[in-house]
Amino acid sequence: MSVDVEVKVSDWSKICSIFSEMFEGLGKVEISDDMVSFQSQKPHVATGITLDSEGRILANMPLHAVETEFQIVHFPANRQSIKLTGENSTYEYRIPPKILNLR
Repeated sequence: MSVDVEVKVSDWSKICSIFSEMFEGLGKVEISDDMVSFQSQKPHVATGITLDSEGRILANMPLHAVETEFQIVHFPANRQSIKLTGENSTYEYRIPPKILNLR
């Protein structure tokens, strides 16, 4: 059973591990020493999120895109979203329900 997890960006290997587990089977997942990325695949809704080890995020969904910086990554127990907290902002990326249905 998963639990809520809060990870500092400095614990990059833990972020990579949870991110990979969270998005497994939902689309294209890429993991490297300095970046983690998820992109949905056709015919599903176009969505994606990329985090880098310096604490930057790039997220896209239909009709919007976000670029910001963060220090903390929050993974909820249900693994259906990622909440990123920075010095001056918070951003939450939610996996669309149709993609979650692939689990």
